[in-house]
Amino acid sequence: MSNLFPAGRDFMNFSKNFFEDPFDHLLPSTANFNVDIRDEDDAYIVEAELPGMAKEAIQLKYEDNVLSIGATQETSKDEKDDKGNYIRRERSTKSYSRQFLLKNVKDEDIVAAFENGILTVTLPKKVSDENDPKQIEIH
Repeated sequence: MSNLFPAGRDFMNFSKNFFEDPFDHLLPSTANFNVDIRDEDDAYIVEAELPGMAKEAIQLKYEDNVLSIGATQETSKDEKDDKGNYIRRERSTKSYSRQFLLKNVKDEDIVAAFENGILTVTLPKKVSDENDPKQIEIH
């Protein structure tokens, strides 16, 4: 009976297939990159996996308590015949973007490093008195 359904279709998981983008499996470039965020005592440590990216292709910004990480990767493949004429020429551009809300950061002391496909961003925390409750007088 299983051969009655077309191959490659998952009819039993209708809600998943209905609500997701039907072209996600065709366009792997729309996938996001993996990010780990650790809350240390004095800083947030963000590690983003960006394999195959050049450091120059990464955009990093912290504004209004939001850390934005973006990356763009362009590839091209040219194949020519013996006379130098194109028989195939392909180009593609992939863009990635993630944003994270990280409050109470000393934005002037943020540092970032990119090594072996891993972007590491250290966001030092501000010393704040926000944890002390404030008594409000009722008039």
